Amino acid sequence: MLNNILKVYGEDLASGALNQAAIAAGDAVAAGSTQGALCVNAFAVGDVATTAAVTITVKHGDTENGSFADLLTMTIDAEKSFADGELMATATLPADVKDFVTAAVASATGNSGSIRVTLGYLAR
Repeated sequence: MLNNILKVYGEDLASGALNQAAIAAGDAVAAGSTQGALCVNAFAVGDVATTAAVTITVKHGDTENGSFADLLTMTIDAEKSFADGELMATATLPADVKDFVTAAVASATGNSGSIRVTLGYLAR
């Protein structure tokens, strides 16, 4: 655990370079029946600088390979900078989240660095 954040490796909801218009959703990850004990974290991979806002749309669905509906949105403002590994945004999943979640990222070509969107555990 680093900076009181427990990272879950190998189960990214989305990851990729921020200097493109969109980063496709990653694999669906099981998150149902967690009763609000999970959050979604967006970490900087390498040094990150945003010239335009970055929007992370978290989606949820009933099956791993089924359809997904928007659940929540996180925004990283323009004109921000983050060091490698720094937490850029976080949001708690609601208690009634469906069984699987994934995320998609909207960015812009002027942004630099990369992002990793993953689940985290909330300390109880």
